[in-house]
Amino acid sequence: MTLENMTKAWEGIPDEQRLPKDEEKSFFDDCKQTCEEMIERWHSGESSHPDRAALAAEYGNSPEGIRKLQEDLFTPDIKDDPFVQAADLKLRLIKYTAPPRE
Repeated sequence: MTLENMTKAWEGIPDEQRLPKDEEKSFFDDCKQTCEEMIERWHSGESSHPDRAALAAEYGNSPEGIRKLQEDLFTPDIKDDPFVQAADLKLRLIKYTAPPRE
């Protein structure tokens, strides 16, 4: 659901203002900053995720919480799930549409 929410947010940005296609990467390539942002949103109530309170309880707004979320995301049950892989691909197709930077 989080990848879907991220995709929806990027869909609201004009194509030319999105990230360049040649910088495309998977969510899993470097997710530490994104994990930190997700946890901050769960704790602040800013997130629209229906399970935000449970997620905030599970993952503390701390370096340990970020590390735990990263570890949980990289388990085969999550990272290798076909639905998660499809959501990651859709996010990349939407997020990276701008021309290369000059």
